[in-house]
Amino acid sequence: MFNLFNKKYENAALLDEIKTRQERWFVFLDKLEARMVEMNNAAVPELRKVFQQDTDPYKRAHIHMLSGLIGQINQMRNKANEIREDNIVAFVYEAEASLPSIISRAGSEYRAKLHTFRMACLNRHFVFEEKINYAISLLQGAAGEQDLESAYQEELAAFERIRDKFSCRQCGGNITIPRMFFIDTYITCPFCQSQNTFSPSTGARMVLHQARSLAEQRTAHLLRSYEAATPKNPDLYRRYLRAMFDEWNKIVPDMVTENEKFYERLMNEYTINHHL
Repeated sequence: MFNLFNKKYENAALLDEIKTRQERWFVFLDKLEARMVEMNNAAVPELRKVFQQDTDPYKRAHIHMLSGLIGQINQMRNKANEIREDNIVAFVYEAEASLPSIISRAGSEYRAKLHTFRMACLNRHFVFEEKINYAISLLQGAAGEQDLESAYQEELAAFERIRDKFSCRQCGGNITIPRMFFIDTYITCPFCQSQNTFSPSTGARMVLHQARSLAEQRTAHLLRSYEAATPKNPDLYRRYLRAMFDEWNKIVPDMVTENEKFYERLMNEYTINHHL
């Protein structure tokens, strides 16, 4: 979008280029933000409608539509990141490399101008990122927050009512299901030792599907504490993430091994990205 000049910058030419690039960058982000607002204004009512009318308990039509919309927003984010790297960051490096050709007494002034330009562009990009995150949160919340806790407690109560009402297909002996399962599971008959397949209800399967979201709802207050802190406190994020995974593991204990691997990966990524 903004082509780098393949030349050394001199005096006023550098200042003109700084001014032009900053103006183009701001206009570019303004246009992206306007597109986001327009898209969200049209999408949020449709998302809500699809969610309400989707009879699939997994809400796959809604999820598919939501994923597509978030994908469009992330395309805008990726384009902005590309422009920032190629036409802001790379330009500053190139311009700084040309400074030795500028008269020495003015060198510090030009470096200061470049620094001011770089910070202004990065700060504008930070505002853009905040708007990106807000747009995504609007899409994700379009259907309204579900009461996952009540749905989970209802499934627990339903399981307690049926756990002792199964018979072995081989010998007819009574079988008690030891705990709630979320996928088809073999249960051994205590009398004849034959294997019986226990198939959970659709509601129980949904518990597995929604377990992380429920854990996030239970620990949302910890995430809000982290997000409200200025500056960000890594310990608050660690506390939130650990608590969220603990709740997740309580809801679906069969997933503990996989969840803990996921937890370690998220913590490693957080440490690397925040240079901790």
